[in-house]
Amino acid sequence: MSKKVLPENLMNSVLGYLYDTLCTGDDVAPKSEDNYLSWCTPGIPMMKEDFDYMSEGLMGVRKADSEPPESDEEESSDQDINRELSQNVAGKYQAAENFSRICDMIPDTSGVQGDVTMNTWNVENTLSHAYEQVLRFSQVADFGIDDETKKKVERLRGLLQEKKIKKDLITDEETEVIEESPLVKKYNEKKQEYISTVLEYNTHRVNALAGQDPAAVHYWSLNAPVLRNKVQGAMNDWVTNGYKNEYERIAAFIRQVESRSMALLKAQYIDDLEKSKLGGISSGSNFIYTTLVPGSFAESAGWTQFNFSKNEFNSKYSYDKKKGSGRVGLSLGVFNIGGGGGYEKKERHSEIDVSNFRLTFKMAQVPIVRPGININFLTSNYWRFVQNNPEFNEQMVSDGKTPPNGMIPAIPTTCIFVKDLYLHFGESHRIMDEVKEVKSGGGALSWGPFAIGGKYKHESFDRDTESNSESQGIRIPGMQLIGFKCHMMPKSPNPHPDIEEDAWI
Repeated sequence: MSKKVLPENLMNSVLGYLYDTLCTGDDVAPKSEDNYLSWCTPGIPMMKEDFDYMSEGLMGVRKADSEPPESDEEESSDQDINRELSQNVAGKYQAAENFSRICDMIPDTSGVQGDVTMNTWNVENTLSHAYEQVLRFSQVADFGIDDETKKKVERLRGLLQEKKIKKDLITDEETEVIEESPLVKKYNEKKQEYISTVLEYNTHRVNALAGQDPAAVHYWSLNAPVLRNKVQGAMNDWVTNGYKNEYERIAAFIRQVESRSMALLKAQYIDDLEKSKLGGISSGSNFIYTTLVPGSFAESAGWTQFNFSKNEFNSKYSYDKKKGSGRVGLSLGVFNIGGGGGYEKKERHSEIDVSNFRLTFKMAQVPIVRPGININFLTSNYWRFVQNNPEFNEQMVSDGKTPPNGMIPAIPTTCIFVKDLYLHFGESHRIMDEVKEVKSGGGALSWGPFAIGGKYKHESFDRDTESNSESQGIRIPGMQLIGFKCHMMPKSPNPHPDIEEDAWI
C-alpha cells in the first residue's frame, strides 16, 4: 500500500535516524560527547585528491614515474619534471587552504534549545580569528613554576607536536610550522577506527530497536556479542597501539601545570598559532593548517553502510521531536541552486511514495586536527579577558547557556562524509525530472544535507556533483561532506574565584 509524503517530511525522518545512529549510545558504545550536529546544506562535493596533502605532505609528488631521456632534451625534461612537481605543490596548498576555510567556521547555535540538537552550518565568524583574539586580549594567572617542571612540560609538548620547515611557493622563504607528532597521529588514527566501529555497532542497534525490519532484529540477536567484541577490541587497540593512555596522561599533566603558570603555556600557544599559519596561493591571506586523521580515510575500509527505507520511516524517526532541536534555516525539501552559485530555497511539493523509497550510502566520521589551536586554553579556569579594555572586559567565548552565545559557542570536531549515494524513488517520480531540468539550466539540486546533482560553488572553489539518473532513481557516485559533529563549549572564560588580583598578568 502506497503512502505519499512531502520531501521535507521524509528528510525529517532521515535526519532523525541519522542523529540516533551518530549520537546515541549504550553501555558498550557510550553516547557521543560531541552531540551537536551541524549540517551543510547543500553537501560539499569532495574528491580523494583534495586530501592528498594530508597523507603525502605538502611537498611535490610526481604522478608519473618516468626517467628523463638521455639526450639533448634532458634539460627540457628536468624542466618538465620541476613544472609537474610545482603544479602538484600548488594544488596541495590550494586544497589545504580550501579545506581549512571550510573547517574554520563557527556553527550557528541560535536555534539550540537543549542538549540534543541539530542545526545548519552558517558562517558567523572564523574559529582561528576568534581564538587569536582570545590569546591577544586575555590575562592569565601566574603562580610561577620551577625550571625542572618547565623542562618537563617542554619535553612532553615535544611528544605531541613537531616542527617542520615549509617553503613558500612564491618567495622560496622557509618558515617553521607546527604539525601533530607521530604519537598524536597514531592516537587520532586509532580513535577514528574506534569511532567507525561504534558507528557500525550503533547502526545495527538502532535498526533492531526500531523493530520494523525482522532481518535487522535477527541480525542484532545473532551478532550483538560479535559487534560488542569489535567495539571493545577497537578500544583495546586504541589503548595498546594508539597511545590513548599516554596521550591523555600528557594532556592531564599539562592541564595541571596550567593552574600554576598559564603565562608559560600562553606564550607557547601564541607561538603554535603563528607557526600553523600558511600563505594562501589564490587568496593571498593566511590560513590555519588543518588536517584529518587518518588522511587516507577516503580509500580506507572505515566506511559504514547506511540504509533508509519504509521500515525506518514507519519507526517515526524525527529530528523535529528531539529535545530542544533547532532547525533555523534548514530547508528539508528539495531546492534549487542557481547557476551562479546563489541559493534559491525553493521547496518542492512533489510527494514521494515511501513504500517505494530507498536511500543508501556509505558514511565515515573523521576527526579534525588543528595543531595551532588549543581548546584546553579556552576551557581553563586560569584566564580572563583584560579588564581595562571595554571591548573585551565583558566578552564571552561562550556563556554556557541554552542556546549558548559568545565568540565560540561550539567547535566542529568531526567531519561527516558520505559516498556512493543512491536515491530510489520508484517509477516516474517528478524529482528525477526536476534534477534534469535544473542541471540543464546550469543549476543544481540539494535535498537536506545531500547534494543531488549540478554545480556547487564555494567562496574559493566550485565543483560539479556528478549524478546519474536511472529508471527509478538517482545515483551520486562521488564523496561529499554533509556536516559536522560539534562540541558545545562550556562557560568561558570562567576564572577560578580564589585567584588573587595581583596574580593576573
